Amino acid sequence: MVLAAACSSTAGTATSAPSAAPSAAAPSTAASEAAPSASGASTGEAVRVAFVAGQIGITFYTGVECGAKAAAKEFNVDLNWTGSHNWDINETRPLIDAAKATNPQGWVISPTDPDALVSDIKGFMEAKQWTVTIDAPMSQPVELQNIQSNHYEGGKTAAEAMLKLTGGKGTYLVLHMTPGLPDIGGRADGFRDAMTQAGAKVLDYVYPGTDQAKAADAVSAAINAHQDLAGVYATHETAANGAASAIKAAGKNGAIKLVAFDSAPNQIADLKAGVYDGLIAQAPFNMGYYSVKLVADAIRGNVDTSTVKHDNPTGLYAITKENADSPDTQPWIYPADLNGCPTKPLS
Repeated sequence: MVLAAACSSTAGTATSAPSAAPSAAAPSTAASEAAPSASGASTGEAVRVAFVAGQIGITFYTGVECGAKAAAKEFNVDLNWTGSHNWDINETRPLIDAAKATNPQGWVISPTDPDALVSDIKGFMEAKQWTVTIDAPMSQPVELQNIQSNHYEGGKTAAEAMLKLTGGKGTYLVLHMTPGLPDIGGRADGFRDAMTQAGAKVLDYVYPGTDQAKAADAVSAAINAHQDLAGVYATHETAANGAASAIKAAGKNGAIKLVAFDSAPNQIADLKAGVYDGLIAQAPFNMGYYSVKLVADAIRGNVDTSTVKHDNPTGLYAITKENADSPDTQPWIYPADLNGCPTKPLS
């Protein structure tokens, strides 16, 4: 597995991969350089930014909240933080409608549906309520900037790790989320495409949504149905937790290889205990921090919005049992709660 550096949405710089990481083809995660940013943040009145997160209650979005609130403090932003408990447009929509009543000058939104929010965000942008999306793409580039991981390449990186672990023998299960999601779909398709290209057999996707119990049931069913199940790949934190519990319950630690997205503290503990064989960490603090910073700069006129590059991918970092305790790895572990927030973004 490989590490890809985290990216700054303003500086366009990246860290180099730690030498402790196993080598493989790196995901393409070079930063897209936003327009110059002179925040002038601590002077003048606070600016109002509404932040609608995609799924609160998981450590990835705790990391996003850490970054958003750090930027709000640093750049004098009155931040209205809210979010749905499930990745579901039916939960996101009323939160956006409620946030409109606060008369925000700008927005950060996790688009839980690639199509449903196009007209809303287009309207915000036309009203100069500058909007940045994070974690997932829109079907049309109507926002000022999108900040997300390179999901497809992350899936390919997970497949490379799985192939090293198993040689591609046996069958493999992919825990997706919901049909039609371009971000999670990219993670799933990247894994499947790389595995099948190597001659491995990948079962049909299963869709547990954000229900950990459903993910566990799907893995248990696959273990019972496929004697040659060699590996499970979970595309998001909730599914990963369900997969880990099912593999533990079946007494298959080590026998069934588990590779997953995200790096919650409990996932790191399970990695060290041999339940996981690899984790693909994202940079949630960066997403929260740089999205709020860019919106604040745009509101204040400190950035030329016509020159902001739309796509700004953040980095991925592969964590294994061998490098889990490395100092280079620690910033990539998600905070368990807001008391464990990082103090600065990955540079």
